[in-house]
Parts: sequence; C-alpha cells; structure tokens
Amino acid sequence: MKSPLKADSLPLAIVVSTVMLLMVLGVLLLWEIDFLHFSQQNFIKQQQADIKSTFTFYSKYPSIIEENQDSAFVQLYDSIESSQMLVEREQWGLYELVSVSSANRKAHQTCIIGLDSAYADDVNFYYQENKSALTLAGKTNLNGRVSLPAKGIIYGQIKSIFFSGKKIENSKISVSKELPNATNDFQKYIDNLFSLQNVDEAVVGDSSIYADFYNNSIKYLSAQSNKTALYLLKGKIILTGDEITVSSDSKLNDIIVVANKININRNFEGSLQIFSRDTVIIEENVKMNYPSGVFSRKYIKIGDNAQINGYVIVDNPDKIDTRKANYIQSRLAKVRGLLYIRGAAQIQGIVSGKAYVSRSVFYSPQGYYNDMLYDTTILENSETAYPFWLGGSQKRKIIKWTK
Repeated sequence: MKSPLKADSLPLAIVVSTVMLLMVLGVLLLWEIDFLHFSQQNFIKQQQADIKSTFTFYSKYPSIIEENQDSAFVQLYDSIESSQMLVEREQWGLYELVSVSSANRKAHQTCIIGLDSAYADDVNFYYQENKSALTLAGKTNLNGRVSLPAKGIIYGQIKSIFFSGKKIENSKISVSKELPNATNDFQKYIDNLFSLQNVDEAVVGDSSIYADFYNNSIKYLSAQSNKTALYLLKGKIILTGDEITVSSDSKLNDIIVVANKININRNFEGSLQIFSRDTVIIEENVKMNYPSGVFSRKYIKIGDNAQINGYVIVDNPDKIDTRKANYIQSRLAKVRGLLYIRGAAQIQGIVSGKAYVSRSVFYSPQGYYNDMLYDTTILENSETAYPFWLGGSQKRKIIKWTK
C-alpha cells in the first residue's frame, strides 16, 4: 500500500524544481553568452586578418584604386560577404596615408606607405652628366650600381689626403644623363603646401594636440614665428609659419611642418616631414625617426651625429652656382632612404639608400673643389621604403601603422 504524499511537501518540490530549472537555464545562458563572445572575437580576428591581407594586396597591386580616385572596395572572398573591404588613400607629405576598413567601418586600420624602390633605373648612386669626371678622395666608398658621367672617375686627393676607399668595379658603372625629375603630382602637392594660408588655430605654449589619421580632415596649426617653441603634436596635423624653430624637448609624431625657414634644435628626436621654401638647419645629435623627411627649395644643412630616416631633398629651381652650396652634410651625419639634390652638394658621412645628385662640391677654407666626393659612403639598403618623388616601382611598402 502506497504511503500518502504529505501536503506540505508539494511546495518544496515546486521550489526545488524551479531552482533546478533556473540553474539549467543559467548554464545554458552562460554557454550562449560564451559562444556569442567566442564568435564575436573570432569575427573580429577574421576582420583584422582580412584588413592585413588587403594591405598586402594593395601593396602589390595599388592599381585596385583607379588613377585620380581615392578609394575602392575590394572583395577578398567571393563566397564571404563580410570580406568586402574599403581601401582609402591620400597623400601625406611625400608618402601615402592608406586606410582599410570593413564595409560597415567598425573595424579599420591606417598606415603610412612608401614605394618599394626609389626610381625605375634603380642605381644606388646617380651623378648627373656634367661633361667632367667625378673625383673621389679620402675614405670614399660607393657601393652597389652607380651611374656616372661619360668621363668616369678619378681617384684623386685633397692636398696630401689620397683616395683610400674601395675602387668601383667597371661592371657596376653605367653612363648617366640629366638628373631625373620629380613626378608632377607631388610637385603640385608641394606647391599647394607652400600656398597654405588659412589655419584652424594658433599653437599656444606647450599645449598637446592629437589628430587621428583615420576618417578625419587635416588639422592646420599656425606657429609663432621667430620663437623657439615646445611643440607636443601628433597625427594628422600640418604646422605652418614663417620661421619655425623646434626645441629639443618637443614631441612630434608623423606631422608635417611648412615654413620659409625651419630649425631643428640639437638633441631633438621625433618623426616629421619638413617642407621649407628657403632654409632648413638640422643641428647636432638630431634624430628624425622613420618615416621622416626634409625638403627645401634652396638649402639644407645637417649637423654632426644627426640622423634622417626617410628622405632628404633639395629641389633648387635656379641655375646651379657651385660657389654656393645648396646642401651640406656633416661627415658624422647619416641619411637613410633617398637623398636627392638638384643643386651643389657637399655630401660627407653616410647615405644608406639611394643618392641622386646634380653637382658634388667639397668646400674647404682654401677654396672649393668641383665634382668631388670626400669621405663619403653610399650603402645599399633594401629595407627602406622610398618617398613618392621620382616615381619608381608601383609596388608599395608599409612603413608604419598609425594609432
């Protein structure tokens, strides 16, 4: 005979059953949340991988963005709708600023990009045909392929200092012509920089300003001329002025500076592109990190132990007068990347990359020596990306991911 169920046990059973049901529902909910989180994280990782793949694809095939266009959609996988990526580009100094984002723009990345090679005829040292031989003196070494005037090389001396470098193999020498010109697009870009007048605001004191590179317009700032200032600037910023002096304590990251005269104080370190209508002075122990650049229409001087990582360009429109230098590089200075001098240049120290020069002159207290390199080293460099100046290979190289 079955024992009767007590009436007071029924509510207890209901409570226990409800608690157990809630526990099961809680476990299922936690599993669902974990699954959604896992799926979301995987989706984000996949989109980040797709963005990196798109950058790689664009670097090899930049023609996916048609000429005179600034954006294009790229479908990585036909069967996956979410793999459609938007590629956008714009000029940033003599480099490209390229952004890749998902179609809904929730995932994105921006980087600074340069060219894989400096010029179609990718020699390491190009010296313009001047109907005279190039004289090498002191410890001068020209590595890689060189392009020289038809009269070739003289291994000479300055006073009692004879040539003591390594002679160049004949198989590595070709005959040069006129110095190649810059591409029209970037000449126009620089002209536009030099014509800037309207600015958003003036830089006051040591105020810190940041402008994100992604999906934002350029922030234009005006500098107080003829005053050494502490600048704390980062991102999509163009600083303009008449005469700008950057103090050693300034913090500059990836900005552009445009002025008539620009002076970078000794011991400064940062990354920036400089565009001067007249004069640039880079003092001792300055380190301009990759990707940086220095451009002037007239004159650049680089002091002892200074390092420029990116490019140095003097594009002098006037007739060359070898009695007056357009470029002076200290014998303790280093330039990594492209050196392009349309004018009279005293090149000493190290150039790691490509050098294109109109006239090489050595200036001494006793006078000047035309068509001479003294204590100059030109090294091969396959790691550096080059600026969009001479229009080299269309293949790109990623320089720096921006934040």
